[in-house]
Amino acid sequence: MQITLTIPDTKADSFLDVLRHISYVDIQPSDTPCLQSSENEDDEEYDEEDFYEGLKGAVNELNEILAGRKQGRSVEELLAELRSSDVA
Repeated sequence: MQITLTIPDTKADSFLDVLRHISYVDIQPSDTPCLQSSENEDDEEYDEEDFYEGLKGAVNELNEILAGRKQGRSVEELLAELRSSDVA
């Protein structure tokens, strides 16, 4: 599966550092410029601690799903949620 993420420049290095420690993640650089800026890019309240807490929660949830203790959702459900939150 291939996923494209848009991450503020100020957070990219720390995010990539986390991803480099996950054995099954292959990082390929992209020359495609980002056309839209993130809402959180200029938000001073969204700091590095918030980022790591969110990432930690996401990894814990993924581990629960992989262990069979929690059920994941389909890509269609995820896309529908992302589309609806983009409009709001």
